Amino acid sequence: MLGIIFIVGSIASLILEKYVLANNSHLWLGAIIPLLSIVFIIGLMLMSLMPFDFLNVILAVVYVSLSFIFWGQGNDLYHQRVVNRIYE
Repeated sequence: MLGIIFIVGSIASLILEKYVLANNSHLWLGAIIPLLSIVFIIGLMLMSLMPFDFLNVILAVVYVSLSFIFWGQGNDLYHQRVVNRIYE
C-alpha cells in the first residue's frame, strides 16, 4: 500500500512540476519540487526511515533526475508558449 501511495504521489508531483510550477515566467518556482525532493530523500536516509541500499539509491536518483527533467520540460513549454504568442 505504501508503494502505491509513493507512485501516485510521485506521478502527481511530477505532473504538477511540469504543467504548473515550471510552466511560468518565474524560473525559481520550478525548482521547488526538485530541491524539496533532494532534502526529503536525504532526510529519510539520515533518519534511517529509508534504508541506504542499492534499490533505494537508484529510486532516489531516478526520481530526482525525473523532477529536474520535468522542470526543464515545463520551462520549455513556457518558452514555446511565449514564442507562439509573439508570432500570432
